[in-house]
Amino acid sequence: MMGLDFLGKGLKFPFRFRQRSGGAQISSATSLEHEHIRESIIQILGTRPGERFMRPEFGSRLKDLIFEPNDEVLKGLIRHYVIEAVKRWEKRVVITDVSFDDSSQNIDRHILPVRISYRVIQSQVEGNLVYPFYREPLQVSAPRQFRAIAGK
Repeated sequence: MMGLDFLGKGLKFPFRFRQRSGGAQISSATSLEHEHIRESIIQILGTRPGERFMRPEFGSRLKDLIFEPNDEVLKGLIRHYVIEAVKRWEKRVVITDVSFDDSSQNIDRHILPVRISYRVIQSQVEGNLVYPFYREPLQVSAPRQFRAIAGK
């Protein structure tokens, strides 16, 4: 079988620490080829622009959407942000589809599974992953002046 060295390898992310008698030791585990691409996409989508030191524009804007209602507008924005971020930061792949799990089994409406299909440009191998987009319920509370009156 042909080697896939052109896909590269890198450190697993997030970094993990192992306890040793003399303190902590950084795990040197690496990910190879398609696993590395998959981890890279997850890292891009899970990073908010401004979080990465020395590269403030790295990441996606998905976390800007966590308080938005679960509707077609949200899905359109998620689709746009996924394609935009992966196109900019992961040059080895092309996104072929972004879809959502709207099944009745998805009881917790605060998690929206995002199915991302992609093709590795160099090898034309198809890949996919499911990215769990976590939403926060919009909490409606009484206006500040009423809470002060109620003693809360």
